[in-house]
Amino acid sequence: MKKYQNKIVVAILALISLTAFLYFFQNGQHLLYGDALSRLNISRKIIDNLTPGLAQIGNVWLPLPQLFMLPFIWNNFLWHSGIAGAIMSMTAFVIGGFYIYKSARILTNSFSSSILTLSIYALNINVLYLQTTAMSEALFLCTLTAAIYYFLLWIKSENRMYLIPAAIAVSAMTLVRYEALAILLSSIPMVFFYTWFKSKKYHKAESSTILYATLACLGFLIWTVYLAAIFGDPLFWKNYYTSTHVVGDEKTAVHVFTFRLSFLEATWKYFIAVVWMNGLIPTLLALIAMPILAIKSLRNKSFYFLPILISLSIFAFMILTLQRNTPIDQPNLTIANILSPDTSRFPEFNIRYGLLMLPLIALLCSYLFNIRFIALKVLLIALLLIQFFSYYRPLYTVIYQIPISVYGNNTQGTPKEKAMTKWFKENYDHGLIMISALKHDPQMFQLGVDYKTYIHEGAGKYWKESKKDPQRYVNWIVFDSYNKDDQVTKFLGNSPSLNLYYDLVYENDGMKVYKIKNRPDIEIK
Repeated sequence: MKKYQNKIVVAILALISLTAFLYFFQNGQHLLYGDALSRLNISRKIIDNLTPGLAQIGNVWLPLPQLFMLPFIWNNFLWHSGIAGAIMSMTAFVIGGFYIYKSARILTNSFSSSILTLSIYALNINVLYLQTTAMSEALFLCTLTAAIYYFLLWIKSENRMYLIPAAIAVSAMTLVRYEALAILLSSIPMVFFYTWFKSKKYHKAESSTILYATLACLGFLIWTVYLAAIFGDPLFWKNYYTSTHVVGDEKTAVHVFTFRLSFLEATWKYFIAVVWMNGLIPTLLALIAMPILAIKSLRNKSFYFLPILISLSIFAFMILTLQRNTPIDQPNLTIANILSPDTSRFPEFNIRYGLLMLPLIALLCSYLFNIRFIALKVLLIALLLIQFFSYYRPLYTVIYQIPISVYGNNTQGTPKEKAMTKWFKENYDHGLIMISALKHDPQMFQLGVDYKTYIHEGAGKYWKESKKDPQRYVNWIVFDSYNKDDQVTKFLGNSPSLNLYYDLVYENDGMKVYKIKNRPDIEIK
């Protein structure tokens, strides 16, 4: 039985993943995140575009999730159903869960404790939802858990060859989410000082650090070179995120992206996000486990705490960005909200960032699960059952459930955008469509036509020429005249070409659709 344990764990994770996908898929919930639709579109644009190629990856979102979708995104059904993104995320979920289990085995040397640790990760309702989408969280957790596992193996075996897969995992992580930079920058000194402490040899610490750092920095170095070569700015992402003009909802962008929080306010806000995303009970258990980790580390002279606590660098990263301009909106952590079954229906924004602490919380709890008191273990299992029961019968709220939130607040567009999409699907016949992907990417996905049908900001010369003379290529023009961030509005809102060459065929609360009076004389070759 023991030799089949790994296979059994993988099979269980795969079954949980598939069951969750089928549930959310049949309810149509896996496509409710606007960002998930945009990631699917970015991947599709690489191969289906008027100007296809790697430049379509863009210059803000890191590329690995979109690249991993490429083997599937070419298929129209897999693209428009969202399954192309789900395959990527579901695979990452299973691999990440396996690494959580293997890490817990190193820490506890107990199958039952490792399974309990795994349950905190694998039965988290928010992870189960996000792994059915094209979002980046499942892949980030996968790379983070892989890095932690190989760091633990390195410390356990004293074999620096395990630094190679750890570095590869961190390198991949830096191509998924920018929070990975915190892991990268904190892990390099960890490798150096631990090796120096154990070996008492500077040259050995130096060589191990160079080996690790070279591979770990490779991913983000490639991204930096790509930005410099394609967009002329190696730090485009930094300039974008630190700008007060970051794209957001037109009514809240100024409020959301220009606020400042004090250190304590930012710490508390992110802690609330961690509690809501990972669950009140697992978070409290993790906090209780912290001193147990410290005592065991001192007593056994163990350094396993280093890879586990390295996740705290992400917490520090989030505090830093929350103090500047990374917004999180969420319900307050109050007794009333915990006792209410409707807290997950409150609006949220970026609350999912709290989920990045899940591996840390799960592995900290493994120290509690390994205590050899049957009564305590029964109590812990009972508490977990209370937590898990709330996921599926929310009589109270010990975890904020993203599936409930997105189902009640469809993020695919405003009412006027949805109305325009419905009208356009019923009336579109042929020809190229000029539309701003910056503001209407979800609507472009929902229209259901190939991406090479669109002239958008990433369409190269066709976009540049159409900003002045749309009649040369464009049969349809779609924009929101009330939205100054809509790039079509910016360039064509007052253009005489609209009335000269086009008829206004649809208008609703600023959303306008123009159709050409005569087909363009010049066809795209």
